[in-house]
Order: sequence, then C-alpha cells, then structure tokens
Amino acid sequence: MVLTLKKLEKAIKNSLGRDTCYYKFIWDDKTQVESAGHCRVVALIVNDYFGGEIFFAHVVGNSNYTHYWNKLSNGKEVDFTKDQFSKDVKLTVPKIILRKQVLDNIRIKKTYPILKKKVANFIKEN
Repeated sequence: MVLTLKKLEKAIKNSLGRDTCYYKFIWDDKTQVESAGHCRVVALIVNDYFGGEIFFAHVVGNSNYTHYWNKLSNGKEVDFTKDQFSKDVKLTVPKIILRKQVLDNIRIKKTYPILKKKVANFIKEN
C-alpha cells in the first residue's frame, strides 16, 4: 500500500484526542475544532512519513501562540491543522525548526508517541 498525504491526513484526523492535544483545556472546549492544539505533534507525524522540514511561526498580535506545519522536499507545504485558525489570522514569517527542537518539550514527549502509535494502527487497519 502506498501512503498518500490524503490517507495520512485521514489517519491523523481519526487519531486526534484529548491524550494527544497540547493543551487539554483546548480539547475540552467543544467550540474548538479537533485539530486545535495538535499542530506540533501533527507536524512531527507528517515529518515521520514524508520527511522535509518543519516550519513554525507566531500568530501576529499574540506572540504566545505559535503554529507548526510542514514543507516537503518537493516544496509543497502541508498543514493539516490550519483549520484551527480563522481565515483572517496572520502568521509571522515562518522559520525552520529542527525536529529535535520540537521534541524537546515535555508535553510533546508525552503526546507524540501516543499519536504516532494511533496513526500507525489506523494506517495498518485501514
């Protein structure tokens, strides 16, 4: 089976949960989309399967909020969690962040292995 971006996105979307969310209060807020609070771990999963670079940027007007997504080696940008933002939200100029830097976070160290396993199981079973 060839894994496509579309299949990976489906696997990720079906694997998101409170246990994989960066901030549990975001998951508990039912006004938020399910991808909210998942950009870091999702960027790592996309990187696992398709390589490339991980980008991050701050939300303009609120430097406490950051966003992570991917740029594949073919130049295509992949952002499976952009739906957590309204269309009028602007981001600062993106910077490349090393995978090691994304993983160097206590919450990500907990949530990433959980999401990685759930995605792998979904792919295997579907």
